[in-house]
Amino acid sequence: MGLSRRKCAELLDVTEGAVRKAISAGRIPVEADGTIDPDKARAAWAKGTDPARTKVRTGTQGTRTAPVRTEDDARAAVGLIIRVLRGEGSGLDDTAEVDFGMARTADTILKAYERDLSIAQKRKELVPLAKVKDHVERAFIGLRQAVQRLPSRHVAAMAAELQCDPAALDAALSKVIAVELDGLSAPVVRV
Repeated sequence: MGLSRRKCAELLDVTEGAVRKAISAGRIPVEADGTIDPDKARAAWAKGTDPARTKVRTGTQGTRTAPVRTEDDARAAVGLIIRVLRGEGSGLDDTAEVDFGMARTADTILKAYERDLSIAQKRKELVPLAKVKDHVERAFIGLRQAVQRLPSRHVAAMAAELQCDPAALDAALSKVIAVELDGLSAPVVRV
């Protein structure tokens, strides 16, 4: 004697509706007396069910993504999966075949990264790029002005030590410093 639909659902850890649907689709065999053999049900469920749907989900969880429509989209998706897994230490090359388990692992890794970024943002550990650029720009301008003032602040002591004309030393140092600073561009912050 086999299991009822309810007991089979408990065994497979799914809803009774999912079991009924699988029976009507012919994915789970039913015995002559209307019961379900647990071993046959487990094997049929594992064979005929997408690994991502081993548990019936209620509602719309997660975000919906646009379906892959072109060959280029498919290649880009596979490339992303390989890059994510390679970044976590797997030895995949660009020609590796990607299976469903690998895609799920990459998706889980990306979700973990997203959660980390979200937490860092809530903790105010992340700084907006515009603020960073503004700060670096102001710091560079301050450094440039400080370096340009060096000759006028120290030329008298340097000229006395070198026993030379302070005006000539100031002009020479100012010229060299100006050339060097002009060679430096404003700092570039890559996006």
